[in-house]
Amino acid sequence: MARRLLVVALSVFLAVPIAFVSTAVAAPAYLFAKVDHDGTLLDGSGVLFVTHIASGRFEVTFTSDVSGCAYVATTIDISSQALLVFTGGGRFSPAGVSVETRTQAGGLADAPFDLVVVCGGTNTSFAVIGAQKALIVRSTPGVTLTNRGGGRYLISFPKSIATCSFLATVGHPRNGTVSAPVGVYTGSGPDERTVYVETKNAGGGLTAGVPFHLAVVCPGPASVRTAVVDATGLLVRGSDGTSATRSGVGSFAVTTDLDVTGCAWLGTRGSVDTTVPFHATTVEVDPDSGGHTVGFEVRQLQFFGGNPEDQAFHAAILC
Repeated sequence: MARRLLVVALSVFLAVPIAFVSTAVAAPAYLFAKVDHDGTLLDGSGVLFVTHIASGRFEVTFTSDVSGCAYVATTIDISSQALLVFTGGGRFSPAGVSVETRTQAGGLADAPFDLVVVCGGTNTSFAVIGAQKALIVRSTPGVTLTNRGGGRYLISFPKSIATCSFLATVGHPRNGTVSAPVGVYTGSGPDERTVYVETKNAGGGLTAGVPFHLAVVCPGPASVRTAVVDATGLLVRGSDGTSATRSGVGSFAVTTDLDVTGCAWLGTRGSVDTTVPFHATTVEVDPDSGGHTVGFEVRQLQFFGGNPEDQAFHAAILC
């Protein structure tokens, strides 16, 4: 599946109209892009092209309107400091997703990333939460939000999600940007239909008013693998044919019965149960991932030293 496509320059993008599927046509359950630090599209599903706008600023343009979907992403480890990723709606068309990669101080910096667009389907649900009054901007049907204040939220879905992975990315609900070095963390809510979410600042303190995109990815389809892994490397729940191990402090591997080389890899720091994800850490993908294994690296926030740390996380692999 490894397809290396040329980056389309911004000037070309602006000069050539984009044809994308009308909103009247249902988009696939998910679309994805694997993007290198310079904007090269390494692999993907339903991607038209990628534009590298400037340092740390990208736009991924798909072949269909994705303005009604959620955008979740994970960076690939290339630096001694874990980099952050933020998403938003397309600046140039409804078929686009804007992505920014930043240092933990908030500065723009080029980094490779995997991006998944979740529009809802038999194994996926989503909610996009805005900063203003923490309202649901869009979601799959039947989602409700309880704002517990201080950057704490309960997001409930109409059916059980107890077997699923909860992936989240700080992101603007429309085509704006989020530049503050903040993070989003997940865990199980008080019942099997609910996700608990916390948003925190660069020092790990709870912070209200942070917009984010939440995707719930459940086991089932042949091209999807999920894993929720505790701090010891134990797979607490996940897809059949999936296992997890801890190879060292902060280093974990999720192994599946699929060759996941050309797939999208996502990871989010999150509790395996209703425990509050107190230790705010970063989650990045090991660049040596491939074959049947995806490596995940968990590190302290830079404020605390940025060292590897054993903490639980949620992961999903979509092919």
